[in-house]
Amino acid sequence: MVAAHRSVCAALLTGMDETGAIDHYLEGIRLFNAGEYWHAHEEWERCWRRSSEPEATFYKGIIQAAAALEKWKRGQLRGMRLNYAKSRPKLVAVTPSMRGLDVAALIAAMDRFVATGGPPAPTPRIVLDPPTAAALEAHIQAIQANPRHV
Repeated sequence: MVAAHRSVCAALLTGMDETGAIDHYLEGIRLFNAGEYWHAHEEWERCWRRSSEPEATFYKGIIQAAAALEKWKRGQLRGMRLNYAKSRPKLVAVTPSMRGLDVAALIAAMDRFVATGGPPAPTPRIVLDPPTAAALEAHIQAIQANPRHV
């Protein structure tokens, strides 16, 4: 299962120099969509440190979006707005879809959420293209089969 997971991930996310970076990227997505924004931020920082442009800007943008939502979870609306104000220009600067992540959808969801100060706007989730969604599902199954995988 783990070998199949790595094969799907490696084929999908070419250009990521280490399979470990792929795992950290996918784990960050899983954590973000589970509302674990701080931990998502930590996973993506590992990717950011290994990246070059334009990926570095992409990672900084999603890291700061996660930080914004962590501030919201802690009831710090000003911190949410300030972190998103740093995140948004980075997200806008990259392609509308990067590493299988729908950046344009993330920007739209974050814009709505930040504008309303949280609910009633839906909490932002990361939307993936079908191949990346399949890789994420394989990643989740690998974690469930071997909790020490990540």
